[in-house]
Amino acid sequence: MLMSSILWLIAGLVIGAVAARLFSIRQFNQNKLQVELEESKTQLQNYRTEVSDHLETTQRLMSQLQDNYEQIVRHMASTKMTLVDKAPVQRPTHLNYLSTDTAEHIRKSLGQIDERRRKQVSHAQQPLDYAGHSSGLMKTFPTEKNSGN
Repeated sequence: MLMSSILWLIAGLVIGAVAARLFSIRQFNQNKLQVELEESKTQLQNYRTEVSDHLETTQRLMSQLQDNYEQIVRHMASTKMTLVDKAPVQRPTHLNYLSTDTAEHIRKSLGQIDERRRKQVSHAQQPLDYAGHSSGLMKTFPTEKNSGN
């Protein structure tokens, strides 16, 4: 009887050790999953914060852009009215900062340049893109007459 009690005790210890091991593995896996869940929640919260900051910054910049655009429109409207109300500036038709002789010489030389350009552009006929006779691969040779046959 003592022997069977010892065997039952050893069997109980083995079964208890196996059960404790399985329970501790499950507990370890559960703790590991809990840690991963907490890390995921932290990452999600950080991401949400970044997105929120981004959207706030974008909204602020868009508001500034709209304000700047409105300032530009107001500026253009005000300067347009002051510029339109002013009389147009008359441009001098002559070169008043040069002497009359120099201005006349410049006018004549400009006319001569325009005349030269017109002469260079107008051609009596188009240039020929080919030679007047056959050459190169297209050259034909005179055939020799056979006098002996």
